[in-house]
Amino acid sequence: MKKALLVVVTAIALSGCASSSGKPVEVVNADRAGGVVTVGYVNSENLPLMDDGSKARWGDAVGIATRVCSKWGYESAEELTPHARTEGQRNVYGQLMNGSVTKQYQCLGGNVK
Repeated sequence: MKKALLVVVTAIALSGCASSSGKPVEVVNADRAGGVVTVGYVNSENLPLMDDGSKARWGDAVGIATRVCSKWGYESAEELTPHARTEGQRNVYGQLMNGSVTKQYQCLGGNVK
């Protein structure tokens, strides 16, 4: 009986958590003057993020940044920060509640408009 209760309590506790697994990344900020695009995963579900955001679809990030850069006249984008930056509200356990996990991309080449 105790084991069954433990399983139920654990399942309920875990159902109230968020994960970045397979979630899309998006443009969080864009600085045309500096040629820098910030792309990331935004956690706005009001649920604690149980991972560090590394399971989001980061493979799409360079393409997203390159599209923004090309609108400004640049040719491509390159990852500026290899590590992700986490910003936002955290709960008492240090888990991200509302905020973002981001990386910056530098626009390169081209005839800037």
